[in-house]
Amino acid sequence: MPFKKNVRAWSCILALFCAVITVIHAKPNIIVILTDDMGYSDLGCYGSEIETPNLDQLAADGIRFSSFYNTSRCSPTRSSLMTGLYSHQAGMGLLTRDEGEQNPGYRGRLMERCVTIAEVLAPKGYRSIVTGKWHLGDRKEWWPLARGFDRFYGCPQGGGFFFRPSSWTQTRSIVRGDKVLYDQEKDPPAGWYATDAFTDEGIAYVKEAVEEEKPFFWYLAYNAPHYPLQAKPADIAKYRGRYLKGWDVIRKERYERLVELSLIDGHTKLSPRAPNVPAWDSLTDVEKDTQDLRMAIYAAMIDCVDQNIGKIIAELKAMDVYDNTLILFLHDNGAQAYDNRDKGRSHLGSNKTDGVPGTAESEVYYGTCWANVSDVPFRKHKGLIHEGGISSPLIAHWPKGIDASMQGQIAREPSHLIDIMASAVEISGATYPETYKGHSIIPLEGESLVPVFHGQSLERDEPIFFEHIGNRGVRQGEWKLVAMRGKKWELYNMETDRTELNNLATEMPEKVGAMSTLYRAWAERAFVEKSRKR
Repeated sequence: MPFKKNVRAWSCILALFCAVITVIHAKPNIIVILTDDMGYSDLGCYGSEIETPNLDQLAADGIRFSSFYNTSRCSPTRSSLMTGLYSHQAGMGLLTRDEGEQNPGYRGRLMERCVTIAEVLAPKGYRSIVTGKWHLGDRKEWWPLARGFDRFYGCPQGGGFFFRPSSWTQTRSIVRGDKVLYDQEKDPPAGWYATDAFTDEGIAYVKEAVEEEKPFFWYLAYNAPHYPLQAKPADIAKYRGRYLKGWDVIRKERYERLVELSLIDGHTKLSPRAPNVPAWDSLTDVEKDTQDLRMAIYAAMIDCVDQNIGKIIAELKAMDVYDNTLILFLHDNGAQAYDNRDKGRSHLGSNKTDGVPGTAESEVYYGTCWANVSDVPFRKHKGLIHEGGISSPLIAHWPKGIDASMQGQIAREPSHLIDIMASAVEISGATYPETYKGHSIIPLEGESLVPVFHGQSLERDEPIFFEHIGNRGVRQGEWKLVAMRGKKWELYNMETDRTELNNLATEMPEKVGAMSTLYRAWAERAFVEKSRKR
């Protein structure tokens, strides 16, 4: 009898142990993939002619969000994604320049009043990895390992390189952990390309986590297709000649595909060609050939990103963790329309050196003209709060976590970067803290996207707010209030006029007043331009 009791007791203990192990293994992995300076319609599954079959398949098996928003600029987006707060609350209202204690929203780094996803997931046993572009504080004490990450390979500073981290126009470095590997004194080995390197290093770190039976969070921040446009010759050759039909034709084709894909409806008008963009037919044959090459390089960079997504998918499947890994893919802002103005006709982009375009010796831009294509169907671009500056694709893929009925569907509710932290907290079972390392933490701003995975609505009560270098906006339900720096508010109905062509501000002054009041209250509490004239 005692023997039987012992057997039963040990059987119960073993069953409990196995159950605990099962729960540990059941924790979903999370991969957040961020690209740099891509437009809304630059993926095949969002209307592009650029070939992105791997991302298209993730979209077909997952969910596409049609109204997902970023902050319109690099560091602010990264800080908001990483913390679940608006960028100013995290201390990154602009880039990495510290504007002093009198400007708490512009300290140029992640402040102690916020926590990162890595810091929140750590108590749940997650291995946190970041590869790629950090751009959330230049000093070593602000790098990823100091903010909860276990592994880091990438560039602590901004992007702007592909074959080597430094050029005559900028100084960058590639770091592993907290040790500099490559910089202006030492180039990477021949054949090194940033997009591939960020992928391969991250996969190696993921394998470590899987071998150690740890759930992982991997933040993969590509610097592609940020200028300068640099790509592998074979990838460029694939697209050479495809853009000789010109931006006017391609804008129309992308718009038609967006309608066909049901990402926009047929009532949404295509925005007109940007004011400083010439008609394609007005260019000389030489200019057309030059422009075809530049867009071919840009397309090649995106193609390379997709190739690497395919590599990630294959490795996850080989490790048998694909089905229980949430993959989120998004952009940091709209297309890059800034041009080098050292030469005439700056809207066409320019080449700062005499090197062959697309190589490490060339720093070519693609200019406002092609940015106007990338942001189809919207107006404006990176840095602005009109839809072309802040609208991003978001693909969510998670076989074990997204209902079969939602796979291949489009989620149309407005959502934002601040929602990613909330989503990670929910699916991991983590707790967002009130204090961390002796510092009070600002309450989470976002809402979890998990209800969307099950066909439910988001529980968002608050509007979504925007501000960058004086450009500002509010999205509240179907309404959007937006203004450029120093300009009057514009009001648009997003359900009937997503491309912001019919300004209703003069017709609806009460709506403008109510929404602008909400904006001012938010700006006050979120440290927006605290000591500046708003």
